[in-house]
Amino acid sequence: MQQEEIPSIIIIGGGLGGLTLYHALIKNKDKKEFNVKIFERESSPQDRWQGFHIGLASFGIQSLLKCIPPSTASNLQKAMPDPIPDVEYHSISITDHTGKQLFKPNIKQVKNVYEIANTPDSFILTYRDILRNVLLENVPVQWNKKCTGYEETEDGVLVYFEDGSQEFCNILVGADGVNSPIRKQKVPELQLFDYGITFINADVPVPKSIMDILLKIHDKCCFQKTLGLNGDVTAVAFRIIPIENYKDKDEPHYRTTIGYAYPTSLDDDSDKKVDDNDPATVVEHVKLMIRKLRPNCEYTDIMLQLWELVPKTTPNEQDDYPFKTYNTIQRRKMQDINPLSVNSWKTSRVTLIGDAAHAMSPVMGLGANNAIQDADNLSQALLNYSPDNSISCIKEYENKMLKRRSADVLKSRSAALSQSSPIGYFGVIIRNTILKIMHITWNVYFFVNNLISRK
Repeated sequence: MQQEEIPSIIIIGGGLGGLTLYHALIKNKDKKEFNVKIFERESSPQDRWQGFHIGLASFGIQSLLKCIPPSTASNLQKAMPDPIPDVEYHSISITDHTGKQLFKPNIKQVKNVYEIANTPDSFILTYRDILRNVLLENVPVQWNKKCTGYEETEDGVLVYFEDGSQEFCNILVGADGVNSPIRKQKVPELQLFDYGITFINADVPVPKSIMDILLKIHDKCCFQKTLGLNGDVTAVAFRIIPIENYKDKDEPHYRTTIGYAYPTSLDDDSDKKVDDNDPATVVEHVKLMIRKLRPNCEYTDIMLQLWELVPKTTPNEQDDYPFKTYNTIQRRKMQDINPLSVNSWKTSRVTLIGDAAHAMSPVMGLGANNAIQDADNLSQALLNYSPDNSISCIKEYENKMLKRRSADVLKSRSAALSQSSPIGYFGVIIRNTILKIMHITWNVYFFVNNLISRK
């Protein structure tokens, strides 16, 4: 009897979603075996900046632990060290432009990543680049392989690469981000939606003297946001874990992600030209906008001090900066993939996960969680794969993914546009009142829920 040929899957993209999918398919090989290959356009793991702090929620952690082998799970603490009780609080704190707290939801604090998986509404701040490095362990990524397109045949999919090479597979998965060439070919009607919001992010080493002030204002919260009057928003995210072997020995420094967003229309009023290839002019632009849009107060001074920590030039050597890679700061457009630009798409042997399918604004922190859950859901759907029902397996995954992710994209868009809309005096009163009511309501719910759970 002729042995059945093992079906093949090609994953394009070595980010969190693509790597999680690879692990899941290999982990499930006793149930359904695939020959899996993963390709990445970057030339090496350190070729490009791999992200800032991200929040992983309970559902994202659940999917991640389902997909990865125990050997990989044992290394997760490198990327998401256990929370430090009474020192850092894994929640969000929102204040007004002067630092007065408006909203801080009480969230059950957990001991480690495994507890998060079983604790709804909880999350942990983690380092995206280190998480990616953990997921890369023992994965045979083929580097410097930029996919340019594909061709579907009766038997499968022929995948084309920029270097002129080709690969054949039974199923092709695009996990290659917001600019995915696979998505552009599969669903060319899907359009990017421009929010009219500019944002700038940076990772900086923050000294303890500044960090202590931030922790006091935000009641130890690790994710901090302030809302201005002109649609401008600041964001700060960190872990209270000192940078090892930092060159300044006088006091501990902490790796911190800082962000600033504002309506793009305000760029038209800027007096100085900004060169996005020159970090110094971008830093000065951010500081100018903060001085222009924020009141003269202690919190404004702190934001200016944080942006002063951003390098004005790109470090020549990794040793010049405390992180393995450095992302030269630039102004960027806040965008999403607009689910309203198509009614549906045709299911085929080619499918998408993560930002390739449903890139969204970072405001609600759903991107990484959704990409990981997509990988989990697709791997589960493929357990029923056979040569005769390959399309139906993918259709099962896509139907659920499109319904859920479309709602997430629109919710995230609504939140981003709402917080970035300029408001007047009465608008401030209304906004602040709503947030304070939300604060009281959430924390009453948290208190009652805790009482019930103890019985």
